[in-house]
Amino acid sequence: MLKSPGAVLNVMSSNKKLVERYLTTTDKSRLGELLADDVEWVEWVDGVSASGVITRGKEAHIKNFGDDELRGELHRLTEEGNVVVAEGTAHVTKKDGAKLSVRYVDIFEVERGKIKRKSSFGALIKEPA
Repeated sequence: MLKSPGAVLNVMSSNKKLVERYLTTTDKSRLGELLADDVEWVEWVDGVSASGVITRGKEAHIKNFGDDELRGELHRLTEEGNVVVAEGTAHVTKKDGAKLSVRYVDIFEVERGKIKRKSSFGALIKEPA
């Protein structure tokens, strides 16, 4: 089928599809298939004490997610080469019932169809007083 002049193709690259799947999956047991065995993750979140700690390896990466309920909105994906930048909001409900929301920018490096490195930058969203 031919497209009319000026029509825009909205085709998502395999790297963007991989990152979107990673960020939107609700089954944490499926994350491993998206990650390289030697994946690295470093996370900086304003107001979170463990900020800046590097997590290495697939199992440690998955364990770092913990058992908290996580949902989010993915606002934008931008790609250049093997790097995909994701912008969004994550909402966490802790096991003790505490809730927090974080605005984030995640930078993913993809290698051979797997996430090789993830750098996360986030800021806690303050609730209005």
